[in-house]
Amino acid sequence: MKLSRCLTLLAALLPITLAAPAPSSARRQVAEGNDYNSRFLVYALSLEQLAVSFYDSSLSLLSADDFRAAGHPDSVRRGYEQVLKSAKAHSDYLVGEITNLGHADDTAGCDYAFPVKSTEDFINMSEAVQALAVSTYAGALDRSQSDTYTTVFGEMLGVEARYATWISTAVKYQDLADMSFESPSSMNDTWTIAGLYVTGCPPGIAPEDIFPAGLVDWPVLTIPDTVYPGESISISFPNTLYTAQDTLFAGFRTGMDTDIYPLIGNADGSFSVTVPQNVDGKGAVWLSIVKGDGSSVRDDNMVAGPALLMMAAGQERDGADSALNKNTWSW
Repeated sequence: MKLSRCLTLLAALLPITLAAPAPSSARRQVAEGNDYNSRFLVYALSLEQLAVSFYDSSLSLLSADDFRAAGHPDSVRRGYEQVLKSAKAHSDYLVGEITNLGHADDTAGCDYAFPVKSTEDFINMSEAVQALAVSTYAGALDRSQSDTYTTVFGEMLGVEARYATWISTAVKYQDLADMSFESPSSMNDTWTIAGLYVTGCPPGIAPEDIFPAGLVDWPVLTIPDTVYPGESISISFPNTLYTAQDTLFAGFRTGMDTDIYPLIGNADGSFSVTVPQNVDGKGAVWLSIVKGDGSSVRDDNMVAGPALLMMAAGQERDGADSALNKNTWSW
């Protein structure tokens, strides 16, 4: 037998040690996709956990008698119990999916506190919380990288919008909002608003390790508690994201439309702007302060906000609006 033939047979009989294969591109993509999906779901979960905490703590504080004393039928409190039930179901779904992706430790919730002392406090804030949920899920549809989760977010969005409409019409007796499209919020908008109610989080987990990368807290935009279409209002915000050389604008977002107006500086360091007349009856109107050329509201030109204006139809200054009490949220 030739030597070459012997060596070939010997090689075939000897154990072969192979180097560990390098991760394939497909495996890397799956790992990266799972990480993004998990972080994105944790972001959504933080909103649902805030909602669960808000509705649970408020309904524990306010009895059926409290609702009756405020002039609301028993069906209103039962309706809010259903809203809480849905928020818990959304939260449970997200926890399950994050756990399936291998990140169960990232699902621990934070503690929250809310300025609710009366039934009307709760109802007014519930309108704002639902507006936030609707805008958050409208924005999430564009940022999801999973067909499955895009569909689920759409299903959640439909439920959140249904509850938002129920609160504004059946509970607060307002006309249906004159809107054809929702206003999507950026991830930084929701991140900023939700963070203002956090009182503490579990130790040992850094937000940058579990949430989408690059989230930013915008400076708080402070506006009057009650505003009216066509009214000049005084607003204030920290000067951390602009300089004296920047031109500042107020952007009022309603659905696909944004009305942008230059700010007028006041002697005390605050600014003034007139609320557009055309926001009357538009429901949720998001107000942000931006710098630059005033062409749009974007993450890269944000200065402060967003604040929320709940603009029911026919809001006027005389008499009957006293029950409104508060229709804005600086958060």
